[in-house]
Amino acid sequence: MESMDLGTWSESELLTKALLMIEKAFKRKKLLTAVFIVAAVFYFLFGLYDVSATRPHPTIVNMIFHSITERSIQRNSAALTVPYDVDDGKIYVKGFREYEEMCVQCHGAPGVEPSPSGKGLFPEPPRFPEEELYEYSLKDIFWVTKNGIKMTGMPAYGPTLKDERIWAVAIFLDKSRNLSEAEYKKLRDKYLKNHH
Repeated sequence: MESMDLGTWSESELLTKALLMIEKAFKRKKLLTAVFIVAAVFYFLFGLYDVSATRPHPTIVNMIFHSITERSIQRNSAALTVPYDVDDGKIYVKGFREYEEMCVQCHGAPGVEPSPSGKGLFPEPPRFPEEELYEYSLKDIFWVTKNGIKMTGMPAYGPTLKDERIWAVAIFLDKSRNLSEAEYKKLRDKYLKNHH
C-alpha cells in the first residue's frame, strides 16, 4: 500500500483517490459476494444441505425463517376484523370441537400428547397451551390457521373450511391460553362423545 502525503495532493486528486479506493472495496465485496453465492449454490445442488426432519436447521436459518414468519403473520393479519363475539360460549365450544378434530394430533392439549405423526414433524409444532402461543394475537391465530405456514407442516385450512370454523378455533385458542389439564378434561368429558 502506497503512503499518501495529503499535503501534496489537490482536493480533486484526493477525491479521485478516495473514489478509486471505494471502487476497489466494492470490487472486493462483489468478488466475495460472488464466491459466497457460488459456494452456496454448490452446497445446495450437491445435496450437502440436510433436509431430513430429524435434524434442525442451522441457527442462522432458524433465525431468518422465524423472523420472516413473524413479520409476515403480523403484516397479513393486521387488517383483519373479528366478526364474532369472542365471549360467545357457543363459538368457544365449537372451537374446542374443531380443535379436537383437526389440531390436537399435532399440537396436543393440556394432558393430551400429540400423535406419533405430530411428534415427527419438524420444526416441532407449538404445543397448546405454551408460551409460543402468547406471541400471537387472535387475528394472528386465525390467519395462520387459515393460510398455514410454508415448510413447517402447518396446513392451510382456508381452502377446505369456512371462515366460521377457523374463527371458532382461533377464539377457542385465544380464550384458552391458561387452560389447565383438569379444565381441558372437563371440556372433553362434557362435549365429546368418544375420547380416551
